[in-house]
Amino acid sequence: MNTLTTGSIRRLFTTFLILFLIISGVAAYVQVFNQAFFNGPVLAHGEFDRRNCPPFDAPLRGTIYDRNGVKLAWTVPDAKAECGYRREYDPRVATSGLAPLLGYYSARYGTAGVESAFNDALAGVQHGVTPNDVTDKLLHRPRHGQDIRLTIDINLQVEASKAYDSEYLPGLNGLCQAAGSHPPGSMIVEDPHNGEILAMVSKPSYDPNQIDNPNYFQQLQADTGLPLINRAAQGLYAPGSTFKTLTLLAALDSGTASLDDMYTKDEALNYVINGEPIRWDDYYAGAWQSGNNVATFPMPLIDGYAYSDNVIFARLAVATSADKWLDYMRRYGIATPGTHVDAIPFDAPYKQSSAYNAIGSDGKPQDFNVNLLAESGFGQGQLLISPLTMAEMTSSVAADGVIVSPHVLLGANTSNQQVISPTTAAGIRKAMWAVVDHGTGNTYPDPHGGPSLKFSPTQEGGKSGTAQLEEGSPQSWWISLAPDDQYPNGGSAAKLVITVNKERSGDGGCQAWVANTTYKYAQDHHIGPYGG
Repeated sequence: MNTLTTGSIRRLFTTFLILFLIISGVAAYVQVFNQAFFNGPVLAHGEFDRRNCPPFDAPLRGTIYDRNGVKLAWTVPDAKAECGYRREYDPRVATSGLAPLLGYYSARYGTAGVESAFNDALAGVQHGVTPNDVTDKLLHRPRHGQDIRLTIDINLQVEASKAYDSEYLPGLNGLCQAAGSHPPGSMIVEDPHNGEILAMVSKPSYDPNQIDNPNYFQQLQADTGLPLINRAAQGLYAPGSTFKTLTLLAALDSGTASLDDMYTKDEALNYVINGEPIRWDDYYAGAWQSGNNVATFPMPLIDGYAYSDNVIFARLAVATSADKWLDYMRRYGIATPGTHVDAIPFDAPYKQSSAYNAIGSDGKPQDFNVNLLAESGFGQGQLLISPLTMAEMTSSVAADGVIVSPHVLLGANTSNQQVISPTTAAGIRKAMWAVVDHGTGNTYPDPHGGPSLKFSPTQEGGKSGTAQLEEGSPQSWWISLAPDDQYPNGGSAAKLVITVNKERSGDGGCQAWVANTTYKYAQDHHIGPYGG
């Protein structure tokens, strides 16, 4: 090799070395200082950040529809958006309390809710490779993820949300929520015969169209009202007297008791167990002693349910026994420490309900003793129950003892489980009608000035719950089904189940009209099992 050739190679090598050093220096500057050039634009989390974006030929995210084909979430081109596209949501998703269920998709902040649960389908990960996919990829044309359709009816969702906010009874000597208040909580509307969730309201809600705004997202994360949580499926609460439904069905189904069993006045008013006194405080405070609904003694068990007598249900839980009572808890997917319990499946994010704490205040495993059984029998104790669990309990009553796994994906595969006998379910429906006929469901007037609830054409049966907390106003519950076939002269089989839960909002009976207004809308507009 001559000297000229050697010199040329040396100069070429030197040139490449210098270029390599320059490129390495620029790359290092970009990595360290996060800028494309000196004093240039910031890359990470800025207009030019593409690290979280899918490849340029990846599928566009699929569309989410309601049961009637109304678009709830879809993807649109947007040159100003982080990845050239943005997710858009029907404004009613935010205003109707649907956002905590539907969730969001963001290139910055990921996914939540239904957007997360069905992310693989929506993102096209589950999409099979078709000739169109191959052609679109070769030609760099946008491909599309899978569209999904939900069981939600957006019109019913909107009306349920309106009823949640407006159909209440302010004041009434402090028994109901304050006028103009907007308490957190939830509402579920379910078809008990196929498990379809037609509406799921969670308050407070949020606007998924603003999720990519860093300030807005940080505000949501810092909000003590927890708007990102779907309270209907992820909230856990003391259920109050609505949980007398489980105690009653356990006692009836196990043969421990019947609705006609009688309790003397003393048996209905007082109970001392291991030194712990339990009293029917409402009666001692003057309830059920005058007016149109007067308790008489001896009192049948069905009236103990209608008047919501804590003493009778403490006695009933103890008579049923812890083993039997906990067995029925597990049938509804409620966790009991020391025993593996599968939750009733749900195809969106949820939390499992639980019967009592696994660890006591002394740091040791805790037993479910007889005192805790008595307290839990009327809905207090250490119960942490989701509104979704209460909806499934009520659905089993409506569907002759069968639970169909709840779901929000239209056409989803479901499982059926017979948890109580049809006879037991009919007995609970009879007790629910007694609540409306002469019990806590007949306490509060129609907000619109009409007749009492038992004369409503919806023929709603239900159970109130007023869960006492250590301080402040109690949790307000109402579980219901309509029509109740125990209505005088017989009604048809229940078509819908509605569960209402409001945090710190007073007596549970105050919420009966929230459900009734929603039933009426579904009935009048032929929604779901009413013909839609």
